[in-house]
Amino acid sequence: MKNDNAAVMTNVKSKTKAVANIKKNRLHVAMSGNIDTKALEKLYTEIRFCVADLKEKFEVVSDISECNFIYVAGLPTYKKITDFLISKKVGAIVRVVKSGNISYKQIVNFSDRIHCYRTMYAEDQKEAENILETLIKRDGIRFQLNNAIIEYTINNEAGKGRLIDVSTSGCAVEAVAHALSVGVIIDLTLEFPPYQELLSVFQAKAEVVRTDYAIFAARFVALTDGYKEQLYQRLVSEVSRFSLVL
Repeated sequence: MKNDNAAVMTNVKSKTKAVANIKKNRLHVAMSGNIDTKALEKLYTEIRFCVADLKEKFEVVSDISECNFIYVAGLPTYKKITDFLISKKVGAIVRVVKSGNISYKQIVNFSDRIHCYRTMYAEDQKEAENILETLIKRDGIRFQLNNAIIEYTINNEAGKGRLIDVSTSGCAVEAVAHALSVGVIIDLTLEFPPYQELLSVFQAKAEVVRTDYAIFAARFVALTDGYKEQLYQRLVSEVSRFSLVL
């Protein structure tokens, strides 16, 4: 017996669009229907042209609220788009979603499997714009590295925890053994597998700016622009070098 729902889904036409708002330094991306590799490649080309007109730390509103699903074969191209945005030093990304959509679940599950950047979510365009207008501007996006461990030292006591996210301005860590107080200065060490000439050990002093049970957030202290750039390029490498296996 023929599945009518499947037939309807198959016939839903894909639409993609990318538009740059030069004044706000913002990229608007939209996907609707059933998205295949061809549609994503077209979108990738449009995004590259748009980003060429934007400045570093540009913001992105990605509307997938009308996107039914992304064909599995298109996920490598989707990842290529995210890698491109990171390489161009995107500042913040907000996704407009409908939580029940298959595409939303696909992207969340996909992101859980790979090193990626941290994304904010909104229910509509208005909320997305409001998030960006009221957002405290950070020194670049926050990266999420699966199963990464960061070591810290305070008062000659060593500890370690799971890295929640990290940017060139700070990090968040959970599952820590020591109770830390806001305002204390700690020494942090994050090690990466050796790769080419990229940074393999990141070390910095950091000020604890927020605590919550076994979680703390810290702001890096006195990093030079050169060292920040080394860290950023290493984080970009960790995200982009992931080998996608479907």
